[in-house]
Amino acid sequence: MTSRRLFCTLALLGAAASIAPVADAHEYYLPGMVFVHPWAEATAPGVKSAPVYFSLEDVTAANRIVKVVTPIADKVVFRAGGPVAKAGLQKTIDIQPGGETQFTEGKPHLLLQGLKEPLQWGRSYEMTLYFEKGGAMQVQVSVGAH
Repeated sequence: MTSRRLFCTLALLGAAASIAPVADAHEYYLPGMVFVHPWAEATAPGVKSAPVYFSLEDVTAANRIVKVVTPIADKVVFRAGGPVAKAGLQKTIDIQPGGETQFTEGKPHLLLQGLKEPLQWGRSYEMTLYFEKGGAMQVQVSVGAH
């Protein structure tokens, strides 16, 4: 094998290895559940709130999200499901065992309030969720990828 061909082969292997962690980066594990792909839409300058959506899979035990913090917003609140005009705030997000649960528009989800900067398409932002059982889980919220 020529040195150029060997170099190209090693470069491709290195690139493939660097992509592998990205594929797994959107699943987060806590005893009794898998927290999957938190995402948000990009926001325009001046917009001060943005919903964050995600799903839960393989939930085997009841739990609840009791607090969420992120450096990109003043606070994170829990929104109840239903039409936006009637989607009130909740103190926690309850998680029930069984199958998959979607936290999307029209259902319970998270709402970033007091955004400190616009959410930019293609970027990821840090967020920490605190669960009643299992403690804290740090995740990356992907913007525009859902």
